[in-house]
Amino acid sequence: MYWAPYLALAVNLLIIWFMPKRLTNKEIYITWSVIALVNLSTDVTLSLYFKLYELAGPGVQLGVHFIEITLGASFGIIFLNFMPKQLRPFLLYLAAWVVLSMLFELLMVKVKFLNYISWEPWYSVLYYIAALFFMRWHLKFIRGK
Repeated sequence: MYWAPYLALAVNLLIIWFMPKRLTNKEIYITWSVIALVNLSTDVTLSLYFKLYELAGPGVQLGVHFIEITLGASFGIIFLNFMPKQLRPFLLYLAAWVVLSMLFELLMVKVKFLNYISWEPWYSVLYYIAALFFMRWHLKFIRGK
């Protein structure tokens, strides 16, 4: 059993529970669903189809599926909740989140939850930048702004 992603999820859920909410319940619900779908689709494609990396070993596992639909979404809710509105502070915020995301990813490699096959860490940097910009757009879209 891989404890690290579950511990991270528990910490994230505590943060979400106690953080001052800048997101509505509807925004949290929609965002959670979208991020879970994107995360699951991305990992199915890159891990299972292209075999660029493995999560908790080869094949599909129920525990990994649970992490797929919860952990990334929990990070996304925290990211959006505290995201600055102005572009310049957002870019600094984005840079900090990319660094944190890479540190977390490297921790997942260290605890052997994530195993790179032909994936390179710098691919993740590009993915995180794109994902975080998408999330900024996503929130503006669902708010109608």
